[in-house]
Amino acid sequence: MTKEQEKLVKDNMGYVITLARQYKSDVLSTDDLVSEGSFGLMKAIEKYDPTRGKAFVTFAAPYIRHAIEMAISRLETGTDIRSTDESLPVGSRNNYTLLNVLEDVNAEKADAITEEDTLTEDLLRVMDVLNEREQEVIKRYYGLIGYRLTMAEIGEDLGMKRERVRQVRDQAVRKLRKAARLGKD
Repeated sequence: MTKEQEKLVKDNMGYVITLARQYKSDVLSTDDLVSEGSFGLMKAIEKYDPTRGKAFVTFAAPYIRHAIEMAISRLETGTDIRSTDESLPVGSRNNYTLLNVLEDVNAEKADAITEEDTLTEDLLRVMDVLNEREQEVIKRYYGLIGYRLTMAEIGEDLGMKRERVRQVRDQAVRKLRKAARLGKD
């Protein structure tokens, strides 16, 4: 794997995690879904051609989703899943595995979960200053629904363009800041 490919893996693991959290499975944990999504990311890296003008994350999303969905399907039908210590590409005899490039930069510190829960509760208490659309955008953008979505994904969910989602988010953040300042006085 080239340095550029390794950088693509490291730079896009957060997106893999975001996509994996969108799936609920009785047979796979979120960590397993992330692992499977990583295989899809690796496949996308092998096939990606930057000269075609498509952003990598846009190109990779279907590969990641497919890998996750296939893993869920395989387990539901009784087929085993792959391990992160399996040689890459799959079936090769080299010692290069997904674990060689994965770094858990997203691992939360022990007290971070408690702090995040407290911040989420505080945010939810002041959300009444926002209209319904602003609340939906904020909940999705900041992960108050359990996982974070991109502005494009939010736009797709709410029937808005990405730029309009950004405008609504910015307006909502201004309202929340104003409400927070007034609450401290």
